[in-house]
Amino acid sequence: MKKASLSSGSRQTHSLWIDSTVTPLFPPLKKKVSVDVAIIGAGMTGITAAIYLKQAGRTVAVVDTHHVGTGESGHTTAHITEVIDTRYHKLLSDFGLNGARVAAESNRSAIGAIDQLVTQHGLECDFRRVPAYLYAEDQAGKEELEKEYEAARKIGLKVSREKEPPIAKLWKNHSIRSALRFEDQAAFHPRKYLLGLARAIQGQGSHIFEKSHVKEIREGTHCHVITDQGEIISRDVIVATNSPISNRFTLHTKNAAYRTYAIAFPAPESHKFYDALYWDTQDPYHYIRQEKVGDELYWIVGGEDHKTGMERDTQDRFDRLIQYSKNKFNLKDIDLNKLYRWSGQIIEPADGLPYIGKNPGDQHTYIATGYAGNGMTFSTVAGLLLTDLILGMKTPWAKLYSPSRIKPLASAMTFLEENKDYPLCMIKDRITPAEASSVAEVKPGEGKIVRVKGKKTAVYRAEDGTVQALSPICTHLGCYVAFNNSEKSWDCPCHGSRFSTDGKVINGPTKAPLKPINLEVEEESEKKDSSEVA
Repeated sequence: MKKASLSSGSRQTHSLWIDSTVTPLFPPLKKKVSVDVAIIGAGMTGITAAIYLKQAGRTVAVVDTHHVGTGESGHTTAHITEVIDTRYHKLLSDFGLNGARVAAESNRSAIGAIDQLVTQHGLECDFRRVPAYLYAEDQAGKEELEKEYEAARKIGLKVSREKEPPIAKLWKNHSIRSALRFEDQAAFHPRKYLLGLARAIQGQGSHIFEKSHVKEIREGTHCHVITDQGEIISRDVIVATNSPISNRFTLHTKNAAYRTYAIAFPAPESHKFYDALYWDTQDPYHYIRQEKVGDELYWIVGGEDHKTGMERDTQDRFDRLIQYSKNKFNLKDIDLNKLYRWSGQIIEPADGLPYIGKNPGDQHTYIATGYAGNGMTFSTVAGLLLTDLILGMKTPWAKLYSPSRIKPLASAMTFLEENKDYPLCMIKDRITPAEASSVAEVKPGEGKIVRVKGKKTAVYRAEDGTVQALSPICTHLGCYVAFNNSEKSWDCPCHGSRFSTDGKVINGPTKAPLKPINLEVEEESEKKDSSEVA
């Protein structure tokens, strides 16, 4: 087992949650295994569903390309709250009183479920109940909060009006217009939580498999999950991969992928604040909380979201968060040697609520996606709901979160806005000039779309000068990828697939890597063509 260094002074990204935990090495899948339920993805959704299914007497096999809790669940800020990104006054309008109540009740149940699992399994993950504050700094935000207060009261949330959140006392300048306080929310260390549950899943006919990439899912009386090393045979399959890899097109037109950013730094001795969750009504919004890791108390500040693949200089987003923190808290400086910075991928649903249930058109494959910025609670909702569906139990949550639902009034404008990027990118990719005309123009640590022998090529040069070249065409639906300079990845702006610099899949919906290109062959061919012309 290896524990990563806590030093984060470089420009590379490091998650506080991953770097502060020891990674147990669960084995890869190297044979054929039969279980009741195969679960793809060892994050909050997959691990939560697995523990509940095992407790219900089902055998499970959880498989992940990487390690437990190192995907999106390891790149969160871990706000555990029933106050979801889609405002409740909008849910009342779009889904009615019953729909809004079910959304609130399911998220409240999720917080209780996390609390119960922590106690039941004796998990040392720093779980605690805290209040949450949503605050406004302008008149438009104040009016928004007033509508939200009335809606929250109507559906039964424990909410009260406040003049300002406690954290405002530390701010040099602020113009808080109003704030809402929500009781009994929570915070924890997400990876400690997941690793504790993973250890409880392993054994008695159930398995955790790491470093095993899923290449294919076959539906049938018996489902087959085929990886690059082995195979799982099961009655049911749960695809818990943030963006589903079992659905090539339909569901992805109802979702949009966004990058979200976070920094964490030691709290100054003179700047202690009340332990709670905080976020504002700005666009893009910011959110703040604290977490004690070891003997150090960290402030965690997040936000600065943008659509995946649409921002070239992603490092700038971290710089903005650093400057925001310095300005807000009147800090002269932040020690970059003790700073953590990381980003995550959130999936925004067209109508404001996740899609959890059977994959449209399938009988035994279940999906969960579209959590927006509420991954901790909605993933737990998904684990509870999918367990009930697989066990054949009726649940009042199923209809609200059904992946097959159609809410034209709630989703029409968002659907049109988000899906315009796909055809536009397909056209732009083909007519826009390459970013460089030769590989020599790509500096160490950079990635660029380079024209090589008349073809656009995704070229990355490592710090040691090594060059990696790939086809820039995303293996999902054919858009060109763009380089993410903070994560050192190739990101697709159409549906959010992400690839490492050697072409391996980091995020779905694609399952296939980018095609490698041999630059030596291309360059030799180019020289030959030039010689023949001469």
